[in-house]
Amino acid sequence: MSACSFSSVDEVTHALLERGDVAKLRIERGASDDLAPAFLAYANQLNQTGTRARIVCVDDVAAQRFRTSLEAYPALGADAVVTMRELCLSLAADERVRAAMGREARLLNDNEHDVLLEDLKVSGIKPRRLREMLKFFYKSISDCFSEEPGWLVTNEEQMVFAILEENLDVRRALLPCELPGRVYHGLVDAGAEVEPLVLLVDDFGTLSKAAQRLVQHVAGAGLVVAGASTEARNAEEPYPWIEGFASFADATGADAWTLETGAGAPVGACIVCPDPYAEFACVADQVKARLDAGMAPHDVLVAVPNGTWAAKMVEALDARGIAAVRDGGAGRLKGDPRYAEKCADLKLAAFLQLILDPHDFTALRSWMGMGDWLLRSDAFLELMAYARDHEMTVPEAVAALRAMDDEARGMNVFGKFDAPLDELDELDELRRACEGIGRDEAVLLFERHGMPLAPRMVALLGDDPARADLENLARNAFAGAGTSGGAGADADADAVSVVPYRSCHGHFARVTFVTGLANGFLPRLDAVDDKYTIDHRAVALERERVLFDDVCATATDEVVCTRFERDRLENTGVLDMQTARVFIKNGIRYASVVPSAFVS
Repeated sequence: MSACSFSSVDEVTHALLERGDVAKLRIERGASDDLAPAFLAYANQLNQTGTRARIVCVDDVAAQRFRTSLEAYPALGADAVVTMRELCLSLAADERVRAAMGREARLLNDNEHDVLLEDLKVSGIKPRRLREMLKFFYKSISDCFSEEPGWLVTNEEQMVFAILEENLDVRRALLPCELPGRVYHGLVDAGAEVEPLVLLVDDFGTLSKAAQRLVQHVAGAGLVVAGASTEARNAEEPYPWIEGFASFADATGADAWTLETGAGAPVGACIVCPDPYAEFACVADQVKARLDAGMAPHDVLVAVPNGTWAAKMVEALDARGIAAVRDGGAGRLKGDPRYAEKCADLKLAAFLQLILDPHDFTALRSWMGMGDWLLRSDAFLELMAYARDHEMTVPEAVAALRAMDDEARGMNVFGKFDAPLDELDELDELRRACEGIGRDEAVLLFERHGMPLAPRMVALLGDDPARADLENLARNAFAGAGTSGGAGADADADAVSVVPYRSCHGHFARVTFVTGLANGFLPRLDAVDDKYTIDHRAVALERERVLFDDVCATATDEVVCTRFERDRLENTGVLDMQTARVFIKNGIRYASVVPSAFVS
């Protein structure tokens, strides 16, 4: 094991290209340092010399940053850059691995997880306690702790986890946190040999312990990991294992390099605005001034506290003719599945998934719950009990019940299950109607069934009036569901990025605007509110300070902080802002907002 220090990315690039062996290497860098040029050059050279190398990125944001430069490296193909999730799914495509995994590599999205949560509420556990238990389960899975015997202590934990497992088995799907561990054990249990690869992984410390273990297992020809020493989260991983990066050199005997560029923009004074709308306007004007001075839109990042701030910020930028995209990671579709009038996109997403795979029971479960206050969780529980009692799979039970007449069905399941079965009749009718349908007919059909298509979706149906390209619509209708923009924004166009604080990691910009700096936003209330213990506040404040530093580290030239002094009282309550006093102005109740603990 050897150690070296470097003062620039160029020096690291040169050292990598001069490196004789591949083996294992750990590169510690600053949060503002972008190693993409070094990794791309090194991977290109390895592929030229006959050694297969792949760059593994922690999320889509990082992958896109690497992919924009691929053309300059002729030895790198389209698959040279993958996300961690894409790597897992490619390994799970092996039939032997898939069989050993015990479940399909079909991941629940955020909206489908909401449906799952409703189904878990039949356990009788209070919702808040249930969410706490699920966080414990998910972190334990991410940390590989769930593989230890006796990790579930109480009967309550064992019961809820059993219900969770049964629901996932029925759906034939995985939670995202399960994927790396399932793939790892699938590879080991199947004895599947993987093509010798050199893997280059940036932000290694933001991966879960399970993901890090899988990477080390797959990287048979060499492994280079890089990242900052401070804990951060990428857009796809809520449970990073920074210890795995910190101890990597000692644990593996890897060489240890340190990059000390001193990069990063200084944080200037905070601009104070009277209210949120004044802040939106101020930031939009500041952005416009920099674009007018010659800065490119992609060089600007606006960090925001939440989705509400993001939407208003995009509106303010759009009003000034500035293209902006909201980037919040995987995201979720808008709507409420409990109300028929509010679930159009959710219903459409489920149906389109069923077009791609008619046997996708996760999508089928979502479809059956649309428009019901409880998403028909009680009926679904009854269905699973019926399947267990008759030693059937749940899909087999659905088919058996649908084949019965009403009287026979009523003797087997309680009445509430008639409604979801009727929903399946509508689904079959809709599927038949879609066969060979024309483009304009498809638009009318979807609208008639409560699933109107946005203009962008209509375009996906193609130019042929006689044939609607439903497969293209199904694959791309909600591609990048977590990204949206103003009226002038195009996914492929140059645009300003508007990103929630907790999704900023992995972004790089010349100038970053850190907006909404109030206690309750950044830091969160548990770091500053007296109702929490001193010890809790201290830990939480340090957690939030790391986040603030991480957001500021996205900028290379300039960090501009902004905040507001007051907001309507009802807004401060809903959005968990810390307030100092309440007052009335023009008959409206306002609250003065406590500035962020970090603005000084």
